[in-house]
Amino acid sequence: MPQEISDLYYAEASNPRPELSPEPIDKRPLIFGIIAAVVIIIIFGLLGWWLFTNPPAAAVLRDIFIIFLGLGAFLIILLLIALVVITVYLVLKINDLIRLLNREIRPVLSQLQSTVQTAQGTTSFLSEQAVKPVITTASAVAGVQAIVRSLFRRS
Repeated sequence: MPQEISDLYYAEASNPRPELSPEPIDKRPLIFGIIAAVVIIIIFGLLGWWLFTNPPAAAVLRDIFIIFLGLGAFLIILLLIALVVITVYLVLKINDLIRLLNREIRPVLSQLQSTVQTAQGTTSFLSEQAVKPVITTASAVAGVQAIVRSLFRRS
């Protein structure tokens, strides 16, 4: 069963140019698109002819279009003003955050740095004064034990 599925998968993937396959391609979307484009062009052509033959209707439609353009420009200006206000607000908030970091975090980091230096000094002191002598003594004792074992080993 899995072999059949993989055969189907690779059979479809092996055809790099499906447009050249012997199976017919569904051309209905292309036909519907062409028909829709022709209908839209005919509608706009008839609307243009009607506006050309009726100048008062064209003037009213022109005035309505100009009003909508003005309203759109007004809306865009309002959105730009809102965008500027939001940008200024965000810049001020970022400035407050930077001041907070300088006021609160910088002293903590300097204290942390001094604490790390103290801990580093403490660990180096302990390794030199406590750990090194213990390791030296333990290695000497282990050496003496090895010598004693090798001398008094029963053959």
